[in-house]
Amino acid sequence: MSTEPVLRVRNLRAHIGTTRGVVRAVDDVTLDLDRAQALGVVGESGSGKSVMARAIMGILPARSGCSGEVFFQGRDLLTLPRKQRAQIWGKQIAMVFQDPGRSLNPVVRVERQLTEGMRKHLGIGRSEARGRALDLLREVGVPDPEKRLRNFPHELSGGMRQRVMIATAL
Repeated sequence: MSTEPVLRVRNLRAHIGTTRGVVRAVDDVTLDLDRAQALGVVGESGSGKSVMARAIMGILPARSGCSGEVFFQGRDLLTLPRKQRAQIWGKQIAMVFQDPGRSLNPVVRVERQLTEGMRKHLGIGRSEARGRALDLLREVGVPDPEKRLRNFPHELSGGMRQRVMIATAL
């Protein structure tokens, strides 16, 4: 029995406007990703890996653009209005950035950063979200999750910040 891939990318191109002109960061990427399948993207620094991921998510910076097709669960993300894409982000699809130090808000405790999305997307209360956050931190191997929820990101090691980002994506 053949099933549709959870993510289908066709002829993805992404460009970024710079002061020196337009850079074609991604040129004609095509891939399928099935449910529960992992995909490793390997390349030199500056080869477009992060730009490709951002293009798939629809979060390219200003002065950028992309073309092609990005089907997630049968919907072309590139043609959805931003408001509809925002309803998918964090609930059905998420991205863990390379540098967790830049992805976490340095002045907001880990607990709030983990629970905010849950409360918004799942419509659950503070207590339930906190319980889920503790479970997620345990699942990704964060020791003493009660204490870690009270920490600010700068109080965690780089590896711990990465685990917090993975928990956020889950």
